[in-house]
Order: sequence, then structure tokens, then C-alpha cells
Amino acid sequence: MVFESVVVDVLNRFLGDYVVNLDSSQLSLGIWGGDAILRNLEIKENALLCFLNLCFDDLFLKQSQLDIPFKVRAGHIGRLELKIPWKNLYTQSVEATLDEVYLLIVPTASIKYDAEKEDRQLQEARQRELQRIEETKQKAAEKENPKAEKQDTFVEKLVTQVIKNLQVKISNIHVRYEDDVTNPNAPLSFGVSLQNLSLQTTDQNWNPCLLDEKAKLFFKFVRLDNLFAYWNVNSELYSNHNPDEALRYLKHSVAVQNAIPQDYHFIFRPISANAKLRMNPRSDVDFSSPKVDLVVNLPEVAVELSRPQYVSILELLGSVDMMTRNLPYRKYRPDVAVHTNARQWWRYVITGVLEVNVKPRLHMWSWQHIRRHRQLVKKYREIYKSKITSKKPAESLLKKLELWSLNWQDTERTLDIFNITMARQQAEMEASKAGLRIYRPGVKVEEEQSQGWFGWMWGWSGDSGTQTKDVKTGGFDELMTPAEKAKLYAAIGYSETAVNPNLPKNFENMKINFQLIRLSLSIKESREKAEIIKLSVINLKAMLTQRPAAQAIKISAQLSSFEVTGLPRGLTAPILLCPRHVSGEKDTSLLNLMFETNPLDASADQRLRIESQPLEIIYDAMTVNSLSAFFMPPKDLQLDELTNATLMKLEQFRDKTSTGMWWCNVY
Repeated sequence: MVFESVVVDVLNRFLGDYVVNLDSSQLSLGIWGGDAILRNLEIKENALLCFLNLCFDDLFLKQSQLDIPFKVRAGHIGRLELKIPWKNLYTQSVEATLDEVYLLIVPTASIKYDAEKEDRQLQEARQRELQRIEETKQKAAEKENPKAEKQDTFVEKLVTQVIKNLQVKISNIHVRYEDDVTNPNAPLSFGVSLQNLSLQTTDQNWNPCLLDEKAKLFFKFVRLDNLFAYWNVNSELYSNHNPDEALRYLKHSVAVQNAIPQDYHFIFRPISANAKLRMNPRSDVDFSSPKVDLVVNLPEVAVELSRPQYVSILELLGSVDMMTRNLPYRKYRPDVAVHTNARQWWRYVITGVLEVNVKPRLHMWSWQHIRRHRQLVKKYREIYKSKITSKKPAESLLKKLELWSLNWQDTERTLDIFNITMARQQAEMEASKAGLRIYRPGVKVEEEQSQGWFGWMWGWSGDSGTQTKDVKTGGFDELMTPAEKAKLYAAIGYSETAVNPNLPKNFENMKINFQLIRLSLSIKESREKAEIIKLSVINLKAMLTQRPAAQAIKISAQLSSFEVTGLPRGLTAPILLCPRHVSGEKDTSLLNLMFETNPLDASADQRLRIESQPLEIIYDAMTVNSLSAFFMPPKDLQLDELTNATLMKLEQFRDKTSTGMWWCNVY
């Protein structure tokens, strides 16, 4: 089977960015044996940067700044386990377990500067960004493939089969950020913790069971236990201890979360939820059930925010901006106290400004630099062109590179990402116009030229018109025996020659239902005092359906009740907003909303319907004044122009309370 190699490659590529000294050989042996267990893995210091770049692409990656002002102080993965029954891949479950993931993040400014380590992490980030750009180019080329629909059909069925046999358990996760740089007099910490997230195979009554291959539908139950977030002010810092002790503190905080630790000031309290997934793997021929039918139930969500937390959040936002600006100057920063070492700190200021701001600008516009830069880009373009058009670089090329005393990796350390990408693109265009073959790392010629159903996964060439026509069709197919290929196709219900019938226009291919029993949002002056304002949403239901044959979607939402209470006076709190029920319609929902495209009755291309019951709104000056004071930041906090404009509006709104308008009803 070829799947072992695919799994090993994916795990090595993914874990390699996050884990220190990953033993790839041990992982390979475990995967091939059907049971891979990795224990006590250490997470890299720059793992956070890798994760953010993965999630948000180039939001954090810029040409001149490949870093963020946070790093991992201590990181640990207790157990990562994969059980893959290769001999019965289509009938037995694939089990994945992730347990005890603890991550302690601190500001970069609190970690002593290490020039060698910083340079290595910078180059790793640059290489990841270049790799991301190459992968983006591959995806763009794949979209132009005329057989994309057929390939997507195969991939969808393969993914469905994987989900069908997949069991997942994630437990004991705690990610925590600690900061004594923003406000040394009031250290802050915030984090997210998760006790359990599991995905299990069930029967039609949602009871755990073994997979029944004879069943037309299969069922998955997703369970979420005790997910919560907190924000502590004047917090104890685990980062003051050594990494092992810090990890023990993180582990303890997960273990006792059912008791709700008293020293945690929650942003949202522990949440438990479940989701029920029903899938129809034969939805292309069986229209009795949607391909995906998902029901999500969320009993209660309680969000809280106190005045100290709000001020701490504002302080951190301002501090992050200052820490980000300070990153280029870290290498010159002295590791001594300020008050007794004025000379060193003045030298730091002068040297930093000269080396980071003044000299680069003067150097950039010098003719010597411009000429050297043009020569460097030209050489890099030629070297890269020779590299991508040579299956195996010739000895003469290597000798030429040696005479130049320049190889393309060293050039990448000098040029920025923009110039590297531009030079690569120019090299590929020149090679394509010249009719030269472009070779991709790790891709065989047969795979690049293959017209098979899986050739698209392995690479693309700059100009398809230059491909040789008499090359054998190969690619992924050649890695499997005919028997393995037939078994795979039969297991996932795929055929290269089968033509999917036209789906009925009323067939719902995807159906998602969401229900939230109660949502509460509270704003308090302090943890001990009553809420300034409390918003409650009761019984919110939403549904999304898709009908692919008619290219139609339908979104509907229903809200039973909505209530806002103000600042209590005595034992009662004023109700600022609540439904005003009309006689005879007490059970009517407060709000019904429906949006639909291409409805079945063909009465319109798009349809929107909104039904609402009347609301009673009462204005309470004390609540409004207290809320305005709550969001007023400290005077010593530096804010941008947009925030200042918002604060002016709040002040104007608060001043209007003196008009004496105490209540009004709106219907």
C-alpha cells in the first residue's frame, strides 16, 4: 500500500514545524506497523509563529518582518497516538489520540536575545513562506485542470471513507499567555483550556458501537467537555519557574477545571456541547437522506467581562504594538537595569536608530547597492532557472556556482521574499518560453505528465504545451497494484467511468442545524459586584440547507426571547429590553428570519422574509452612565485616533443623560 508513505510524509511535514528533534525513522516504523505512539514531545520556541502563519497566511508574515512579539516559553505534547489497521483499512476504525498539550507563551522581550537562534528561526520562517507561495501557485494551476470535477468526486469519496472509519479523541489541552512586560505592577495571564473533544462512531440511536459496513448511513457523535477561557489580572506567573514546573502548573489547571479554580477570572465559563453527524456515502444515487446532516446542540454559553479585565486588554493591545515596533532593535538592547546604566541605554538608543532606520535608507539609495542588488537578482534568476530545468544539476553548473562563491540558499538569506518570488517567476517564464522542461523536487517526469486521476496532487508544469506526448501514463496509479486499486474504489464507491446522474432539484445535499439554549453576556465593574448590564439570548435556532442541483441555499433563524437588564438598585434590576407579547400570541417567537436563493416554487431568484414581535425598550440613565464609565480607558493609556473618536462619542452620549429622558416605549 502507498498510504503508509503518504501518512508518514504528512506527519513529518506537519510535526516538523512544531516539535523539537522529531524522530522520523521511529515514526515511519510505527506507522508501517499500524501503531505509532509518540510521547513527551517538546514544542519549538517559534511554534506559535508557524501556527499563526498556517491559520492566517501572510497576516503575520511581512517582507521586512518575519516575527511576532511572542514565543513559547515551555511546550509539551504528552501523547500522540495513531492506530491504522492497514490490513483492514476499509472495515476497521482509524484511531487518533492527542493528549496533554500544554503551551506557555510569553512576550519575546522577556526572553534573552540569542543572535544565532533568532537568525535560524528567521530563515526557517522565510523558507516556510516561500514554500507557501509555491503551494499557492500549485493550487492555482490545479484549478485550471479540466478534470477537476472528476478528481473532486474521488477526493470527496476518499474523505468520506476516512471520516467513516475515524475515531478521534483530544484531551487535556491548556494554552496560556503570561505577560509582566505590559504592566510590571499588574502581571496578566489569559488562556484557553479544554478537557475533552471526541469523535465516535455510533448507531442510529447515537450509542457508541462498532462500524457496520452493511448500513447505508453512518453516524458520528462529537462531544465537547469543559472548554473555557480566562483572563487574570495581578496573576501568578508560571513562567517565573523553570519549564518543567511551569508545565506541571498547566497540567494541574486542566485537572481541576471541573471544580472551577477560584483564581481564574473567566471570559467564558466552561462549555459543554455535542454534535450529531449523519452521512450518506451514496448520496449520488440514494436521495433518501442528505449527504451531510449535522445537528449541533450548545446548552449554555456565559460570557463575562470586568473592568480590570477590560483595562488589561487595552493595555495589552497597546503593548503588543510597542513590542512589535521594538523587535528590530532587540539585538542592541542591553541586559542591564536602566537607572544605573544610563550610558549603555543611550548607546542602545543611538545605535538602534542608526543601524535600523538611518543606515539602511542611505545604503539602499547608493549606486553600489543598487548595482549589487540587480546583479544578485540576475544571478539568482539564472541559478534558479538552471536548477528547475535540470533533472540532476551538472558538474559544470556546480563548479560554476562554486566559482561564483554563491549558491541559491545563500542568496535567499540576502534577498527578501518579494525579490525571491519575482526572480523565481521570471525564471519559470523564461524557461517556459524557451520550451524547457521544468522539474519539481520529488516529482517524477511520468507523474508530472500523467493524465491519471491523481496526477494533479503531485505537481504542475509551467507550460503544458511543451510536454512530451509519448510518455507512459503513470503517477499515483502505478504505486498501487490493480487489486489494491479495485479494493479502494469498491470501498469508497468510486468509478472512473461512472457518470453521476442528475440530482433532483429538491434534494438537500447538506443540512446543518444549530441550537443554542441560552447565551448570557455580563459586564461588571468588578468580580464581586453586580452586573452593570446583562444580555440574555434564549433558544436560538438556525438552519442551513444546500440544494446543489438548483444551486440553491436556504438560511433560517429563530429567536424565542431576548432580554437586557440594567444596573440593580436594591434587590431588583431594571429590565431595559424585553419582548412585548401581544394578547393571544404568547408562544410566538420573537424573531424569524429566512433567506433563500432559487426557491423551489421559482417565484423569485432570491427571497428574504423577516418576522418580528414588538420590543419594549426602557432607558435607564444610571446604567448608561455606568456603561460609559466602564469603557472609558485610563488617562495614561495611549490610543489611536479611531479609539479616541469612539471615546468622544461615548462622552457625548453620556452627557445627553442630563436631558431627563428616563424611559420610552418603542413598538
